Amino acid sequence: MGLALDEPDEKDKVVTINKVLVAIDPDIEPYTDNLTLDFSQEAKGLVLLGNESNCC
Repeated sequence: MGLALDEPDEKDKVVTINKVLVAIDPDIEPYTDNLTLDFSQEAKGLVLLGNESNCC
């Protein structure tokens, strides 16, 4: 699963989370429950945290 700052594709589901529009690919939507977007100094960027039991 990845993260990109890009325009949504026509098939993406677009939702508003904390006043931010987020596009979610329907193929990975089942894996997005209970995820948190965070900044990691170690990764030097944004990371998705949580839902490790359902990870692809």
